[in-house]
Amino acid sequence: MNGFLLAAAVASLIVFLAHLFWGGYEVAKPLLNAPDIQEVPKLTAYYCWHIATILLFVMTCAYAYVALLQPDIPLTVAVTSIAGACVLLNIGLIAVRKLKPLDYPQWAFFIPITVFGVLGLFSS
Repeated sequence: MNGFLLAAAVASLIVFLAHLFWGGYEVAKPLLNAPDIQEVPKLTAYYCWHIATILLFVMTCAYAYVALLQPDIPLTVAVTSIAGACVLLNIGLIAVRKLKPLDYPQWAFFIPITVFGVLGLFSS
């Protein structure tokens, strides 16, 4: 068993649950109720929210699989790269748009996943 990858799985699960329940209430519900957004952009954004939900669930399952059942370096690299890309995308958006980092805290959720994933790769 790889403890760091198990920690990445737990962190991914926490982010998945936060996204599913807190994000649904804070982001998805107001988005769908916004009268000033046209239907196609609104439903496209809602679709993307569901893609993120699926991605977080798959990341949780992948990290749990490589931590507990079958070490798989390419899968671990792929999932950790996705988590790292989410960090960079969020920080880039904050920097380019001059946003408040605490208003867009996704980076804080993905950094632990990325760090645990990298540590898990090097502890194999």
